[in-house]
Amino acid sequence: MLSWDVDDRKRHPWTVAYMKGMWARRDKEAFEGAEHTLRQAQEMQREGDAPPDRWTRLHSRVDAERRDQMLVWRVRPRRRQPVARVVYVHGGGYVHPLTPDYWRLVRALGRVPAEVVVPAYPLAPDASADDVLPRLLELVDDGRDLPTVLMGDSAGGALVLVLARLAKDRGIPVAGVVALSPWLDATLHVRDEEVQTLEATDPMLAESGLRAAGRAWSGERPVDDPLISPVHLELDGLPPIDLFIGDRDILRPAVDELAQRAGDADVEMCVHEVTSMFHVWMTRAIPEGWRTRQRLVEIVQHRTRTAGCGPSRT
Repeated sequence: MLSWDVDDRKRHPWTVAYMKGMWARRDKEAFEGAEHTLRQAQEMQREGDAPPDRWTRLHSRVDAERRDQMLVWRVRPRRRQPVARVVYVHGGGYVHPLTPDYWRLVRALGRVPAEVVVPAYPLAPDASADDVLPRLLELVDDGRDLPTVLMGDSAGGALVLVLARLAKDRGIPVAGVVALSPWLDATLHVRDEEVQTLEATDPMLAESGLRAAGRAWSGERPVDDPLISPVHLELDGLPPIDLFIGDRDILRPAVDELAQRAGDADVEMCVHEVTSMFHVWMTRAIPEGWRTRQRLVEIVQHRTRTAGCGPSRT
């Protein structure tokens, strides 16, 4: 079953200025050109993942451990007992490490209250999906004492859908999946004319670099393999899915395609559209980001209590 809600409120003036700044800084240059994308990504990887910041450590109890060559952070509320567990898989086109913005979202999830598990998983081109998926799946199966929600953005949004499929097939319980601006089609060929049209309005992403990152991540698999491009994933029997997308994002067409398939599948999918928003806005310090983070708190609370779509916008 498919449901779709739209938040069509006008952008806050601060957000309008923020997005102009993204264009002025040429944020999307990070994904312009195949060679440039991978070269810059490897420079970022050498700098390493951004650890939990001072605010996160002030408001939460943070522990870190190494598992299967991954650094894994566990962030728990200081004064409240968690009622849910969120495995958060970060984005970055499978090539960029964790950035400071992610901890803003992780902190918000503490209001559930939830334990948030954040793996710094190996990245392409040195690692591929077949290297990383078994490690992440083991992490998903590591906390059956609390209901588990899988959440991720961009490439991480694709990964949590794939992990939900693998978990379902192996009998690992998952209460829900939340995919934020997910990169569902690593080829960018699904509805490619729409992708090309949207690139002119997207302040963050470019086709050429994304395609190179997708090829690097796929390893020996075809790039359109469902484990790489979950727009083709078998949806029947998956846990409820909440999917967030804006309309200034070149990843939007594949979201429309997956939603169309979900209408005929045995799955609960709720698409939450926020018009005029850019890729992964919910991690940013803008009013729309704050509102979406609050909705994510409500959705995780709802998912861990009952089945069905999350609460509607108020």
